[in-house]
Amino acid sequence: MLILLAGLLGLALGVYLVLHAGFAGIVALLAVAGWGLLWLLPFHLLPLALDTLSWKWLLRGKARAPFGFLLWLALIRESVNGLLPVARIGGELLGIRMLSQYGVSPYVAGASVMVEITLTLVSQFLFALLGVVVLLFAVSNHLLVFEVLGFLFLSIPVLVIFFWLQKHKGLFSLVQNISKQMLDGYDVLGIIGDPRLLDAEIRSFYDKGRALLVANFWQLAGLFAGTLEVVFTFWLLHHPVPFWAALLLESLGQALRSVAFVVPAGIGIQEGGFMLFGTVVGIGPDLALAYALARRLRELFLGVPVLLSWVASESHYMRRRWLQASTGKEGVL
Repeated sequence: MLILLAGLLGLALGVYLVLHAGFAGIVALLAVAGWGLLWLLPFHLLPLALDTLSWKWLLRGKARAPFGFLLWLALIRESVNGLLPVARIGGELLGIRMLSQYGVSPYVAGASVMVEITLTLVSQFLFALLGVVVLLFAVSNHLLVFEVLGFLFLSIPVLVIFFWLQKHKGLFSLVQNISKQMLDGYDVLGIIGDPRLLDAEIRSFYDKGRALLVANFWQLAGLFAGTLEVVFTFWLLHHPVPFWAALLLESLGQALRSVAFVVPAGIGIQEGGFMLFGTVVGIGPDLALAYALARRLRELFLGVPVLLSWVASESHYMRRRWLQASTGKEGVL
């Protein structure tokens, strides 16, 4: 209910921003790019491929999964989180499920995604810090800089506690114990198997120091590739922006969307952030929203076919399971 309400409020905010900035002007800017915006679909595979390299590096020595398969899973995870009201966690759960269906141990699959999420938060924090440095040189009034910086530093204890619980306390075992105490013995994590095995697998991932550094490098590379995508989008809109301006938009926009995780796809919040930070680098509200809508169109045109491919794959998997069960029953009879 909360997610639905947040989504409706975000949608209302987005509609208000578009109407206030001038719907006709925004449409005119998008019309200039026209069908050229479709180039964003293949271009987006670059940052996603770098993220996939990070995931594959984490799995190295733990499980064998082809890069192409992991890239497809990364597309599904992103599409589910971006297009469905799942508070940016449904895609991760689905990624674990599909990796397990491929034959990877569910504990390895779950641990790899948990560690990858942690690395993503660290990478986004570092990337946002770089955005703050750019912001420092872009504005004369440093009050906004200190506000953004203060907010970022408030997130440090959260990151540290999240990592510490995973590495030293056994996050899932802790959640299991607390849930049993609060729910009169009911185990909400029973569906995942033994939480202690998952915690042990997570700790084993964190013991691979070099792999973590390499995986973090690829994630940061993916974020910089995302900045190139911003530059490319504005170029398609016939309003090129310098790399530093694109970096500011991408880094602080990513941070804002992560904070507003309860709002489906960060709708409204992301658009407002692009307007705010766009003003700082000399981008007008209509152009900032045209960029935001171009980004939404890319998410839609890429995400819908990906979701359909997931539905087809899930149907095939369920049909195969049903046939195996039917064959087994016939054998018993």
